Amino acid sequence: MYSAVPIVEGFPAVSASHGGFGWSSLWLLEDGDRRVLLDAGPPAYIPLIHEGLGQRGLTPADITDVLVTHLHWDHVGNFTMFPNATTWVGEEELAWAAAQAPGTTFVPDLHVRELLRRDEGVERVRPGQEVLPGVHAVASPGHTPGHLAFHVERAEEQLLFAGDSVKNIHELTTSRAHSTMDEDASTRTVDRLRSVLADTSGLLVPGHDVALRLVDGSPQRCRPQRAQIGYFAEAAGPEQDRSIA
Repeated sequence: MYSAVPIVEGFPAVSASHGGFGWSSLWLLEDGDRRVLLDAGPPAYIPLIHEGLGQRGLTPADITDVLVTHLHWDHVGNFTMFPNATTWVGEEELAWAAAQAPGTTFVPDLHVRELLRRDEGVERVRPGQEVLPGVHAVASPGHTPGHLAFHVERAEEQLLFAGDSVKNIHELTTSRAHSTMDEDASTRTVDRLRSVLADTSGLLVPGHDVALRLVDGSPQRCRPQRAQIGYFAEAAGPEQDRSIA
């Protein structure tokens, strides 16, 4: 059985002035033999990853596997910091990302090149594949063409790591996805994942929100979401708290 804990919980916010926030979900699975990260987070998460792993007596060298839902910078940015891990990435997603020109929105071309370059430590995944014991890849296109979700059956509560196929509670509730390459495909994906969630009575971890469950058919957050923000409003004044809850 896997235990599951968030290293960094995602937050549902959109910036119109400074690009994407990149406040994405990053979770750890452990079963005694494996220590698995679901996505790798953006570069800003590096100190948070060290801190979160350290609280559990772990270092990046202890991570055995990194499962990548899709190849946007805020989900794959730190895969290189885990020297002993196998990185699992969708075969279709990698082919799509490799075909994009440098500067394509959200696609980190240097990371994609590194995934293609490595002969060892990178495995390509197809939908339906059992990636690890009790962990299956689920096709979830729309946000990107080869996006994968990961269904963890070997856990106290079944878990569905949706990545950005379902970014937040609003998308799970409405089936309308913000920032998608294919709106119709995204709607079908959200509906399909919500059906899986209903059938398993488990938890869905969105790409940019805390874990969700269905209560009488309605998505509910399992805990309050919060973003801690401080800024300097005045030249001589102290940092002011502008945290969001």
